[in-house]
Amino acid sequence: MITYRLHCLLTLLSLVFQVNGIAQTTNTVLLDSAEIDRLRQQIATHGEVQQLYDSVVDLAELYRTAVPRPLSVLYYEGLLENNPDRIDTRKSLADIDKLISYIYASYGQGGQHYAAQVKRFVLAWSGTYQPTGNTIDENKFCPLFWSYYLFRDYFSSGEQQQVEAWMRTIARKQMERKRTPNNNWQAKRMKIAGIVGCVTNDEEMKQFSLNGLKEYINTAYYADSTSRDLAQRDALHYHVGGLKPLLSIFINLKKFDPAFDLFSYTSPDGASVEKSVAYVVPYATGQKVRQEWVNSKVELDHQRAAAGLEEYQPGILFDPAEAIPLFEWASYYHRAWYSIVHKGSKGYTATWVGLLNSPLVRTK
Repeated sequence: MITYRLHCLLTLLSLVFQVNGIAQTTNTVLLDSAEIDRLRQQIATHGEVQQLYDSVVDLAELYRTAVPRPLSVLYYEGLLENNPDRIDTRKSLADIDKLISYIYASYGQGGQHYAAQVKRFVLAWSGTYQPTGNTIDENKFCPLFWSYYLFRDYFSSGEQQQVEAWMRTIARKQMERKRTPNNNWQAKRMKIAGIVGCVTNDEEMKQFSLNGLKEYINTAYYADSTSRDLAQRDALHYHVGGLKPLLSIFINLKKFDPAFDLFSYTSPDGASVEKSVAYVVPYATGQKVRQEWVNSKVELDHQRAAAGLEEYQPGILFDPAEAIPLFEWASYYHRAWYSIVHKGSKGYTATWVGLLNSPLVRTK
């Protein structure tokens, strides 16, 4: 049992320290009270779930005394991974992963155990960062928005006003953008507006997100199951990266309005997110292989390759493991896809996010 718990903790830590020492996650599993009860029952009655949860708590406890590192400006989008300013920004964005750890640990224990930590980080960032309207940068804050939502009762009325005004400013700047690339940028833009709209009960923002999501599917996904991201970057990496935020939107925001569940929505031309996720399956299982970046039309990709970044070299093969985070979410809709996540081992307890989106916890 100790060995399995250690394995779970090492797996979670590997997600935290995989790139330049730091990894950022922007898609958070939002559970309602019934799902939290189901999770707690699983923790109490199934040893492997208990050990997986214990590793989550270990990670949250590792961060219990952490000090926020907020920035007024992010240097991230458009910069090479080895850019010193981007590296420094990623160190600060590790704060967002700490918030996710607090959320996930609280699902088994109750919010009071991590409320002080959540407040410290949320207030530090909302009091420091100045919104710019950069979609890629500000998508990083989505887990912070969920942290505030789940722990809102622990904030004073004045603190609530401060945080919500800041969140609305971020969402408004997204809504007011004059031009946004019609690829994963648009998905993340609608994600920001949708989450803030739901958390602050702003109907205009929610409708903006809903309308924008449908238009995005209509124009950025194709009847042959490919996408604009795939056409522009010639990389399944970005096709997958554009789908993940959509799945988190559909699953999380349907709790506020069922209209947000657009997984099977089909465009007039016959495109759908469901078909585009299915497109990835043979590459995720290893049935097919794909060379990445060969004909990318984006200058940043060429700069990355010229800088010697291994993962961006034209012709590198798509790594099936890169698809696992997508199917941790997509298996919510098609349980057969869960085999991609667990690959024959440990069933629904193979990964924490996979467990939270599994029928052991989720209620549709």
